Amino acid sequence: MKRVDRSFPLPFFIINKKFIIQSYSQEAETMFGERENLLDVFDEDSMDKIRKWVTPDIKKLSLESHLKPLGEAISPITCDVHVNWKNDLYAEVLVITKDDQLTKVTKTMDQLRSRLNDTNFELFEEKEKLEEAIQQSNRLSAPFIQLTSDTALVPLFGDITEDKMFTVEDHLLHSSQIGETERILFDFTGVGELIHEGTYVLKNIMTSLYYMGAEVVITGVRPDHVKNFQAMQFPSKINFMNSLQQAVRKYCGK
Repeated sequence: MKRVDRSFPLPFFIINKKFIIQSYSQEAETMFGERENLLDVFDEDSMDKIRKWVTPDIKKLSLESHLKPLGEAISPITCDVHVNWKNDLYAEVLVITKDDQLTKVTKTMDQLRSRLNDTNFELFEEKEKLEEAIQQSNRLSAPFIQLTSDTALVPLFGDITEDKMFTVEDHLLHSSQIGETERILFDFTGVGELIHEGTYVLKNIMTSLYYMGAEVVITGVRPDHVKNFQAMQFPSKINFMNSLQQAVRKYCGK
């Protein structure tokens, strides 16, 4: 019988190199039920991708994949998969499903772009819809997720641009004041390029959160991001941790 690891508020697995599940979090059991093999939770079209990249040769990685439909859903569910190999035999796997709204907005944007490429009919009206979809996508690129009563997660997606950060600023500052949030984890695993102007606005958001009483923790920074952080001179009171898994284990473990 597999040991259920109850210390994570997110779907978390420990697997061997054959993808056999050794242990899993309560959230993983709630979402997927009892599974023998990690591949069983992924959509068939994603299995080759998982087999190719989730290997001890790649010690740490994050990739986008698709889960089998859950509940009454009929379409695969987009997710981010974070993998950290503890050694050549066992790996930690954290699965974060992307917001359904983000998936819908992305689909809407794709449809609108396709229509704009095909015809100039009602171009102005469609342009307005596209701009609204982009704004909505920007708002969803930094969702505020309450992990515990005192810890929240803000997973960042895509490039850090000025428009995107101005769009999410008010929402993040307001959300941090709801409830008893004492700590906010900003995860950069899904971030593409750090645009200077956007990073500057993000630094100001984090500084504001710190002065408003929240502990700010940054996770998942890639080596190519480090120079940007150094150049922006983030406040020394902001803490850095290597991975989201490490931060969740430290701050959300029971």
